[in-house]
Amino acid sequence: MKKHIYIGLFAVLAVFGLQGCVQDLKVESIDPNTSSTIEAKNLFMKIYSTLALTGQKGPDGIGDVAGVDEGTSSFYRMIHELQEFPADQIYWIWPDVGVDDIRKMTWTASNSLLKGLYSRLYFDITLCNLYLDDYADIATKEELAEVRFIRALNYYYLLDMFGNVPHVLHAGLADLPEQIMRPDLYNWLKTELVEEIEPNLAPAGQRVSYYRIDQAAAWLLLSRLCLNAEVYGKDRNGVQQIADLKKEYTDAAFYANQVIASSYTLASKYTYLFMGDNDGLSAVNDAKNEIILPIAQDGVETRSWGGALYLIASCNTGGMPPTGSTENWKCIRSRAQLVGLFSDKFQSPVADAITTEAAAKKAYGEFFGTANEITAAAKDDRALFCNYSSDGTNTYCCQFWKTNKGDEFLSGWGITKFTNLMADPARIASDTQHPDMDLPFMRAAEAYLNYAEAVLRGGEQCGMTVDDAVNEVRKRANAEPKTGWNLTDTPLKGLNILDERGREFYCEGMRRSDLIRFGYFTGSAAESGYRWEYKGGELLGIKAAPEKFRTLYPLPLSEVTANTNLEQNPGYEVNVQ
Repeated sequence: MKKHIYIGLFAVLAVFGLQGCVQDLKVESIDPNTSSTIEAKNLFMKIYSTLALTGQKGPDGIGDVAGVDEGTSSFYRMIHELQEFPADQIYWIWPDVGVDDIRKMTWTASNSLLKGLYSRLYFDITLCNLYLDDYADIATKEELAEVRFIRALNYYYLLDMFGNVPHVLHAGLADLPEQIMRPDLYNWLKTELVEEIEPNLAPAGQRVSYYRIDQAAAWLLLSRLCLNAEVYGKDRNGVQQIADLKKEYTDAAFYANQVIASSYTLASKYTYLFMGDNDGLSAVNDAKNEIILPIAQDGVETRSWGGALYLIASCNTGGMPPTGSTENWKCIRSRAQLVGLFSDKFQSPVADAITTEAAAKKAYGEFFGTANEITAAAKDDRALFCNYSSDGTNTYCCQFWKTNKGDEFLSGWGITKFTNLMADPARIASDTQHPDMDLPFMRAAEAYLNYAEAVLRGGEQCGMTVDDAVNEVRKRANAEPKTGWNLTDTPLKGLNILDERGREFYCEGMRRSDLIRFGYFTGSAAESGYRWEYKGGELLGIKAAPEKFRTLYPLPLSEVTANTNLEQNPGYEVNVQ
């Protein structure tokens, strides 16, 4: 007998197969009290759409996740906010619900953003479980592996952010789910990817369509997973449960090298990855060669307040260079430490050397330039910022250590990385507000930096050298090659590979995990040698160390209350109001 869950599902995406444009996602059933038999293909497409959309309509209306603003409930946006907002590179200006506690690293188990992400991930997992329960007898092996991958991807973020979580592998369970401990979830995920998913996916570079998953996605997720083995392998008491970390780092290097050796290559230009024609159809933009898992966006057919529009509009305000969208939310600005990664012209002494606000004002923001001038001064194509531009009618001027109140919005340089502009002059955006830019969620550049870091952490070299791997990524950015990459230099002061990850992936939803792995997320300046602007909510960076338990987020209070099988993550047992 089939098990059913009570949700509304989208109809089939008519041309999801070979075309790059995702077609209209129409609502079939929206009554949560009506059980309906769900056709396998409809459910399969709904599972993919959970990466891009937030509900039964677009960009809003009848959201998948209750209790949080639908635009915020996007899979991508919630991951991005909880990875970037408490970290060292960007700053979200406005005091939206739940945001301030994330920025200040004072969140509790009642935070609405945490509950929203937790609910989103389990909603997506439930859909995957339903498909695997009901349609294993009629789905192809590739389809089953793709659904298992999406389930594994959602569990990866539960592992990374919440650690000790309910482990649910079937839909329609009557009993309260049991909690799995973080090291056990790590082992399950690795086994699932190696034994059940990777062997049954399409070969790397031979995916069924541009938006479908192939083996390279599994390799990259395995590399990311194994690279974090030391973090994920600790139990609730901080005791390491993975006996052979060298083997895990060797595996991280091996799977990263599998991606490097595949048909995926780096895009010829860094900017191509974040433009409106990165969808695989352009005769000019070759981002498709690098993007392993794109999250589909389309200005007419696939609209969301939590996808590409979130990135483009949040970083933009009047006077900045055009983005190809009329939206400018003026929400996200760079912290001083982000632009300091690119040149000492942009930042003279680092934050831990500054003891007063007056010294900070003198040290930062002395360089003025248009977006092109900043990139040229950095000698790195990834330095996509501006703090001054004029088109004859308005002027945008931004320096550090000024204000962001009201419409002044003066502190922190603007980020010009994400646009709906086209590399191909023959292409025209499908809408003036909602972008066509696909989200380059997993891309081959990560494999090069994962490989280098894994070898530095003790993994066996199975391909190029560490320096060659890092410099391959730098070469694409027209940045000079360097030797001596390591894990120990203080950020902003040397050749710590954490800095190179910051240059390559800033504002892409990875930074919190990177800082935790390198030991900087909860350390004070005295403990880690690194602090950043507004860390812990203080202008010059928190002086007292944030509590070490904050490397994990708490399980939502409502979930712990409802499920007696759940034990709250350490540090949050009484910190729930």
